[in-house]
Amino acid sequence: MASFLIAAQRSMVVGLAAASLMMLGLAQSAELPIAEPPTPEIFTLGEIRVERDGIFPKDQTEQFIPRLVNATHWTTRESVIRREIWRTPGETVDQAFAEELERNLRSLGLFADVTVKLVPSGDPTAGARVRDLHVTTRDRLSIGLGAGASFVGSATSGSANLSESNVLGMGDRLRFSYRENDFGETRGNVSYFDRYVAGSWTSATIEGGRREEGDAFGLSFDRPFRFLADDMAWNLSASTAGVDQDFFAGNDTVAEVPIDVSRLSASIRWRYGSRLNFWTRGFTARYADFDYSSARGPAAPSIRVPGDTQTIFAGPALSYTKISEFREVQNLDTLKFVQDVQVGWVGSLEAGAVYRDEEVGGQGQTAAGDSTQPQVSASLARTLAFGTSRFASARLSGFARLEDGDAAGWRTDFDLRAFDLSWQPHTLGLALSYTEAEETENLPIQLTLGESSGLRGYPNREFTGQRTLLINLEDRIDLNLNVSAFELGAVVFADAAWIGDRGGDFEGPFTSAGVGLRVGSTALLGRGVLRMDFSVPFDDANGESFDPLFSFTLGQVFSL
Repeated sequence: MASFLIAAQRSMVVGLAAASLMMLGLAQSAELPIAEPPTPEIFTLGEIRVERDGIFPKDQTEQFIPRLVNATHWTTRESVIRREIWRTPGETVDQAFAEELERNLRSLGLFADVTVKLVPSGDPTAGARVRDLHVTTRDRLSIGLGAGASFVGSATSGSANLSESNVLGMGDRLRFSYRENDFGETRGNVSYFDRYVAGSWTSATIEGGRREEGDAFGLSFDRPFRFLADDMAWNLSASTAGVDQDFFAGNDTVAEVPIDVSRLSASIRWRYGSRLNFWTRGFTARYADFDYSSARGPAAPSIRVPGDTQTIFAGPALSYTKISEFREVQNLDTLKFVQDVQVGWVGSLEAGAVYRDEEVGGQGQTAAGDSTQPQVSASLARTLAFGTSRFASARLSGFARLEDGDAAGWRTDFDLRAFDLSWQPHTLGLALSYTEAEETENLPIQLTLGESSGLRGYPNREFTGQRTLLINLEDRIDLNLNVSAFELGAVVFADAAWIGDRGGDFEGPFTSAGVGLRVGSTALLGRGVLRMDFSVPFDDANGESFDPLFSFTLGQVFSL
């Protein structure tokens, strides 16, 4: 066993070195010249034709299972597809319009396959510059049913959920969920998402729930930018809920703070510029009311709990987007499902002031009273494509709130992703994530590392601190095997992480390696991937060793 662990750790070092060389190659490739795109051909839009299909094509419904699955599903209505088309007959269109519409329909999460084409007009009297729009879709399974159980420390919990993400073919989503543990704590929730309120481009979500900490209710209206040249977006939301903020040590909950939270927010944005190079400018306002109860649990005396606090934020928001191109890729974050990769820059900035009013009476509080504090949030992201098979992305984001010139709360996140698909059926992936955060007035911030946060092989929240560094390496292998409607893939991976408190040294590395199975299905899972991993941890923590872990969930550990 010892020789296996040494070999695995050595393979991790070799993998990190190989990933570094891969990143160096990507950086050198970035200087390759990019050809200017040709001038697009402009057409007049003629007839719009929409062809829809169920989860399985009609030529497969002679088999029992495809016929049964289609019988449980209401095919997406034609009106849902037509609402996403922002051009009408007689207006001008080009190939970029067709490609964007196809991406938008794919992003709805309703379809397994989407094809959008501009074809010569079927009207013999139409001119040579008239093109009909032909949209073809095939649905994905919209019913979701899940259940789970876990035993962590001395607590056993179970959960169940049922959802329908395409109610009556209208594109709406209905979801029920329930969770209970052996301490008698229960949590039930129901939500409904209306994709097109009264046939408009405004969506709405309403949800309600009941839990031990109190009832919950939320209502939001969202009118996003529906296409690249759309000129306005806005959002309005309100919610109230009772929650518990948990604090962990060695994956055990050692303290929790009950909070009643009420929130109200509104934002509006306007867009300026061209389709691929544009600014958005707007304004955001947020109100929050936090009613804190005393901390409970063995570590409660060490938790600083504020007094009841009200905050109001208001300020302008600005963003800039420069898109170089869009790429359609498979076997990156999905298996056979087509993934749309936006290559280019995205930057955002939100700056304003927070009025904060904290009542006296908190547990170890240090900031009672009222004050007006400057606050700023910013992010910058870049996605690169090198040839047809190499991709990389980097994102830096940060937040800071000041009190008398000093930071009262702040957070920094950096993420780096790199993928090489040139050695098919292998996709080599590297992810690096760094986070650091601090809060001196509101509840303390605790970052965690473990199985649920990407450090496979260790319990979900085994490590806690204020700084984390996580590295993941994966070789994702397309097995080119189909079992009924499912595509199968495999993965070999290695993870390494470091964690520490501000001003202190990092602890680690904590390392692991393992193998896994990936299951995809465009018809049943859409862009989703079922992940099953068996991981072996290599390092002890606080004198404790860990057994290998098996995990089963939906979604990759990291994505582009």
